Amino acid sequence: MKSVAKFSFILLFLILGNGISGQNNAEKESKGSEGVEYYPLAYYDDRLLVKEVSFFRRHADNGKGEFMDVMVELENRDFDPANFSIYILAVNETPLSRVDDRRELVPFPKWRQYDVEEETKVVNFQNLVPVKLDSKNVWGEKKYGEVKKSYDEKIARGEKVKFPNPNLDTLVHYLTNNPKDALPIVLYGEEGPAKDKVLVSNFVPQTAEDLQKQKHDTLSKHTYTVYNAKYKSTIFSHHYTEYRPGYFTFNKVVVLIFNPQKEKNKLVYRKIIDINGLKLVN
Repeated sequence: MKSVAKFSFILLFLILGNGISGQNNAEKESKGSEGVEYYPLAYYDDRLLVKEVSFFRRHADNGKGEFMDVMVELENRDFDPANFSIYILAVNETPLSRVDDRRELVPFPKWRQYDVEEETKVVNFQNLVPVKLDSKNVWGEKKYGEVKKSYDEKIARGEKVKFPNPNLDTLVHYLTNNPKDALPIVLYGEEGPAKDKVLVSNFVPQTAEDLQKQKHDTLSKHTYTVYNAKYKSTIFSHHYTEYRPGYFTFNKVVVLIFNPQKEKNKLVYRKIIDINGLKLVN
């Protein structure tokens, strides 16, 4: 009788222990890196309507590269002005096997239907508006140190490698948790914007010396232009990339819009768009 009671007590202890452990694991999984709460889904805000997101690829006037412009058309569904903020991220993302020289020389056989490596994608380069994005900040000190150590070891062995970037999921995760640097925008209501708020831009004009030498070195610093009107705002983000050997351009865009007045879970709009094959306009 005592052995049955003892067995029942042990069984009950194990069940309760697993329940507590599962609860703790669930709490850990609901948080992102470094214990920061992460909720990837956007909360609907009935004041905001994203009417259209479109793209335009053009030559840069400095002759050294090109721009990929993203146009985001927003509408205020309320009578009063509403405050939001926005990140627009442009990346070039490819499957891991496409950037692996060995895999290009010896491709996977055609009979192989499922390729695990094709599911792994890398970001070759990225451009964020309105601020630059530092991989060290995205990864954190510990992860960045591990990546740097691995990179240095490969270089020491004579391998042909490039310093990696955080993948797209990691970038979006970081930006969702850190909206403080997003571009502030106001969707004006019935009153409309003041004259000095109709056009908002960080364009840096040429200096007298630049005009004389026919150059525009500050052109790449022009990253956004915003046109405001009653109930409507149009945001242009300008993503610059310089020509280089083996040149290729952006193929994916992420738009994140936040309500900065919320205490947490500020994300109100999230969209990831594939723009592969966007033609260059002469």
